[in-house]
Amino acid sequence: MRILVIGAGRTGAKVIRQLQKNPDISIVTADPRNELFAVEQGIIHSVDIREVLTPLTLELVLEKAQPDLVLLAMPTEDMGLGAPPGMEILAEALREELAALSRVPVIEVARGGP
Repeated sequence: MRILVIGAGRTGAKVIRQLQKNPDISIVTADPRNELFAVEQGIIHSVDIREVLTPLTLELVLEKAQPDLVLLAMPTEDMGLGAPPGMEILAEALREELAALSRVPVIEVARGGP
């Protein structure tokens, strides 16, 4: 199985660490940011795709990754959208639109504790 993990921050790092336990899972990572927790911690060497994920770029990212499943592991504060009032609503709408447009299953991973 090939899984695209979107987000290589703290949440994404936890997801990647768990997926790495199964050698039959091929992990592809996507995150446009320069400083990534998963890279800093040595969990991954680098991200595979450095594309900002939007409804307009979703097809390109899916074409590059060829995943069987997409895990959204990037909380709102890591999406680079800022923190003005209503941003959580915008980010939620973006996540829902991405899930609706995707031809493969998209699951949002909630940010957990330490």
